[in-house]
Amino acid sequence: MGGRVLRNSRHIRWNWEQSPDNEEMARYHFVIVDDKNRAQSLQVLISQLVRYNPGIEKIRESVEGKVFDSRLKYLFSSWDSVTIPEHLEIFRLGKPVKRDHDLVERVRGNIVDYVANTYERK
Repeated sequence: MGGRVLRNSRHIRWNWEQSPDNEEMARYHFVIVDDKNRAQSLQVLISQLVRYNPGIEKIRESVEGKVFDSRLKYLFSSWDSVTIPEHLEIFRLGKPVKRDHDLVERVRGNIVDYVANTYERK
């Protein structure tokens, strides 16, 4: 469940880290790149997080943007959950999946800017 994905192709980029706000939870970051059904794909991922434990917290409002030089858009969202990463079945969404270890909260700068810089510039 990983590998290379092109910035201007349909895919899901994701990562998890220990939540900086609650050491008992994991923070999940999802970026869904598609020309349609981004919100539905995000709902599938959220339902996977709550399947094993309904304790889930939205960390930030979803951010949507246009992928540079493409007809695709991205949808970025972050959630805290006690669900372990092994319970996620991201590959079942039928898109290439890439775990991005740089998709993390930052002390300097912010994760929203990282996502925007990844997709919106040349």
